[in-house]
Amino acid sequence: MSITDFRPPKRESLAERRAQDREDRRLADETKLEQQRLAQEAEERRREQDRLDKQAEAEQKRAEKAQAEEQKREREAADRAAKEKADKEKAREKARRQKERRERRTAAVKAAPGWIAEHLDLAAALVVMACSIVPALISQGSSLTVMGLDPWMVALLPVMLEASAWAATAGEAKAMAAGRAVWPYRVAVWLFASFAGAINWAHGYDIGSHDGRPYGPQVGAVLAASSIVPIGLWQLVQLGRHREAREKSKADRKKRRDQRRDRKARQERYEDVWETALDLRAIAGRQRLSEDDAWQAAWAVWEGAGEDALPDDLLTLLSAELLGLRVEAEQRLAQVLEDLRDARAQRLKVSGAAIGNESAKTAETVRESSANPSVGGGITPLRTPGKRPPQGCWTTLDVPSLRRWRRLSPHPRARASTRPRVRVHPARHRRSGRCRRARKTPPGRPR
Repeated sequence: MSITDFRPPKRESLAERRAQDREDRRLADETKLEQQRLAQEAEERRREQDRLDKQAEAEQKRAEKAQAEEQKREREAADRAAKEKADKEKAREKARRQKERRERRTAAVKAAPGWIAEHLDLAAALVVMACSIVPALISQGSSLTVMGLDPWMVALLPVMLEASAWAATAGEAKAMAAGRAVWPYRVAVWLFASFAGAINWAHGYDIGSHDGRPYGPQVGAVLAASSIVPIGLWQLVQLGRHREAREKSKADRKKRRDQRRDRKARQERYEDVWETALDLRAIAGRQRLSEDDAWQAAWAVWEGAGEDALPDDLLTLLSAELLGLRVEAEQRLAQVLEDLRDARAQRLKVSGAAIGNESAKTAETVRESSANPSVGGGITPLRTPGKRPPQGCWTTLDVPSLRRWRRLSPHPRARASTRPRVRVHPARHRRSGRCRRARKTPPGRPR
């Protein structure tokens, strides 16, 4: 193959390679341009998105600001409305209070004559107090001024003397209304009043005896009365006004005396029952169980006074010893009731037999009288039936079971170290007056 034949293909190959290179460069340039275009478009989209975001954020901020301003305006408007409403309500309340004050003043002025007429003693006492306190203060102040004391002491000491007496008087009135003891207040009242009256009497005596004038005792007595008379008058008025409180206090004192007497009688006459009541109060607590309730419960323990005498909460507090005592008391009560039923049945039986015998004797007497007419006119004389046997709880029938108490054996649950059983007091099983009257022995019968 010659060189001439080789060069054209080589040139074609080089041309194709160059064309391919140009095509590659063109494609690379186009790709680069496309990438640049895409990047530019992405940048433009990002910028557009940023602009839109900023615009939306600004719009949101404007909306929030507008909403906040609107809320602020609404809040300010609501505050203004509430303030106006509160001001109006306050003005109405003020007007209402002023109206009520005017009405109260008007009512007080209208009721003043009636109040004075109803409380004339108190009104007169207030007038006397107002007319006596001022001269007493002036007299004491003048007396202290003459002594050369400081003006502050001259102004305060008279008030101290008079106010102390009136403070004690007010305490006495409250104590009397509450039913408390009033004698400490009365001692303080008259002590302070006497001290102030002595000062006024000395000052009045000096004034009345000045320059040889003979009016010392009179002036001293009048000035001393200015400190004593109003207090005495006030106490008289209060005594008349606290009659109910005094009666209530008297009734309370009588009630306390009766309670002390009952307590003493229970302690002396029923020692075992009283000790049981103390035990119950110690177990249950003094706040939970009162003294009277404890006594009733203890009496129910010792005497078996019915099923409802002891509530369930107290039954749980009873020890085995106390339960044994209650069982024994119930047994004694049941035995007594059974003996009474037997005695009543026997009494009715004997009474019926006695009435039948007397009726038979009366009928026989009537028949004999009818068979033997009287001499004067044939009229049959009637005979008065004999007296019926006494009717009552007891007859002449001797019932040994009612003349003694059955001695029961100790309860199995009772401890051996328990204290002696209940002592039967004569007053505890005393019969009623009607039964005692019915048990009197008829004439001619041996006791």
